[in-house]
Amino acid sequence: MNIEKAYRASRIIESIENYSIIQPKGEVLDIDKKIEIAQTFYNEEQFWRNLKGLHSDRTQMSLSFYHFIVSDWVARVPGLYWADNSSIIRKHTEEEIAVKSLDWEELHPPGKSKKVIGGIGTIKLPPNDEGKKIMSISSSCNASLGIPILIFPEVYESLRLEEGDLINIKDAKWQPLSASWSKRFSTTKNIPRGYLIIDKPSKIEIIKKGIPIVYHPFTIMEYESQDALLYDFVFMSIDSKVNDARKQAEKFFDGYKKKNNRNGTYLLNPDIVSPLFEAQYNSPQEMKGSSEKAKIDLLYKRIYIKNFDKTTLDTIIHLVPKFYESSMAIKKLAKELGISVAFLQEDNAASMSAQLINQLVEKGKIEELIDRMTKQYPEILEQ
Repeated sequence: MNIEKAYRASRIIESIENYSIIQPKGEVLDIDKKIEIAQTFYNEEQFWRNLKGLHSDRTQMSLSFYHFIVSDWVARVPGLYWADNSSIIRKHTEEEIAVKSLDWEELHPPGKSKKVIGGIGTIKLPPNDEGKKIMSISSSCNASLGIPILIFPEVYESLRLEEGDLINIKDAKWQPLSASWSKRFSTTKNIPRGYLIIDKPSKIEIIKKGIPIVYHPFTIMEYESQDALLYDFVFMSIDSKVNDARKQAEKFFDGYKKKNNRNGTYLLNPDIVSPLFEAQYNSPQEMKGSSEKAKIDLLYKRIYIKNFDKTTLDTIIHLVPKFYESSMAIKKLAKELGISVAFLQEDNAASMSAQLINQLVEKGKIEELIDRMTKQYPEILEQ
């Protein structure tokens, strides 16, 4: 069915929206107004599984971390890897493997998309105007799985903190950010957004230097295949200790967009410090302004046209009542998507499903339906 293609398109739009807000201002706690809670973590999964219950602008947590490795790269949406259903979404099929050896494999674009949608993919951010730098820490040597940290300049300068340092952290504070991830998409809007604040050198102990850590520069590729214009995610796994890693990355991305006569164009640059390749947008800042927003709207329209055609919409209309089986369920879904039930005429689930989808198409919100459905019922992707 066409639902998987529509799902990829929905998550591409989500990714563009979240990329536009990826660089926070460097907010710092007002310590005097907080309540202390102490907790110790030994791996990133333990942290992300516990964070939702502790993520509050009324609570200051004193957090310690043992044996984590530092990376210059941060997950595109930190915590997405650990979100519900992400592990299911990351699974690829044998048909999605392009090249395979004993040590590595290269995926076709749809297979790579599954990995990025499921939480693989990193971005490198520059210091802010005050010199504060966002990095990440991981216990499993994988930046896509890691925890973002805001490092003050006096910390990384005095300690000479760098990628590959194995560290312990004591008495760090978790800072919830005022701006959440895109609220239109249920897969990311409830992931707590923030970072650990490391404001003093005494909070970090460097145990060892030069530990390899993997990171995953990612982008979105617009490309041609069999006379069709398609959109998919692309990423590369890079070991920080490999010689000439950047040259290898540049070579991979340049070759991947040309492979099989794709004639591809990359939309987002993952290295905002030093662009890794030519892209439509090299930083979130380039997406600001009314003229750029108009261009992004045109991009969304191209994605809609190519991925939400009549056949796909008919598929969705027939699929929705299989999972939302009553008029009450359809009304609840409409409210969750910001559609007033006043627009829906009382009828059976199939009829009301068609009415709801018509409203979503008119309001440019069909991608929100796909995102919410697949989050609540991931088995939809197997239909």
